[in-house]
Amino acid sequence: MKKATKMAALMLALAMMTTTLTACSGNADSNSSSTTTDTTVTNSQTQESESTPAETGAQEAAPEADDNTLTFGTNAEFPPFEFVTSSGVIDQYDGIDMAIAKQIAETNGMTAEIENMEFASLLVALQNGQIDAAIAGMTITDERKEEADFSIPYYTATQVMIMREDSDIASANDLEGKKICVIEGYTGEVCVRDMGYPYEAFKKGTDAIMELVNGKCDVVILDSATSQKYVSDNEGLKIVEDPSAFESEEYAIAVKKGNTELLDKINTAIDAMLADGTIAELGAKYTEELSAE
Repeated sequence: MKKATKMAALMLALAMMTTTLTACSGNADSNSSSTTTDTTVTNSQTQESESTPAETGAQEAAPEADDNTLTFGTNAEFPPFEFVTSSGVIDQYDGIDMAIAKQIAETNGMTAEIENMEFASLLVALQNGQIDAAIAGMTITDERKEEADFSIPYYTATQVMIMREDSDIASANDLEGKKICVIEGYTGEVCVRDMGYPYEAFKKGTDAIMELVNGKCDVVILDSATSQKYVSDNEGLKIVEDPSAFESEEYAIAVKKGNTELLDKINTAIDAMLADGTIAELGAKYTEELSAE
């Protein structure tokens, strides 16, 4: 009788354990599904509701960083306006334009950052929102004004011809039959194209100059200030001017079309630097320093 009682109890216990295990297994699945659903709802509600102070600070940090950063696009192959050095005014970037960019940002309580790229890519990067403004010794032209809005001019330059000292080129009329090198997207390319002469375009000024130094071309058409730097760095070269063929041009900063708020900030800063002589001082400083190297 005791054995039967014990056996019955054992069977009852086993039955209860089986029921319990089945219930736990079912509750676990149910809880797992419920937890996932609850988490999803909670995340959704969190995004739509007010955040905690800590979360608010984290969420606001990114926009503040973006709002306080002014990203300039440039082509750092154009001394004395922009070039790469061991210690520049903005990271490794130095030059007249870089100093101007830094001052514009600081005047507006912002930090300047530089995106270095090919000159021909600058206006595309501006339109795509990759950069806020382009500063690269960029001349205002009717063609470029269709793609971007420009600040007031901050520098006046002209195109000149760089050639070897034994060259007989005396004016732009003598370019007929000569091998001409330009830098892609620069004003020199536009001038030569408008004259109807064939030419070879390089992405970097140094590459075009090396082509000339090595006797593989006859002349390089480039902006005057940058030409002086290249001639001082390379023996056996000279500059020939032709005002009748190459008119003066004005450099300005480009912004995305319609961005009047940023354009106003840039213009205000440029106005102040022109008025107090800052830009003139920068021009003299960098031209003198690079010529002395």
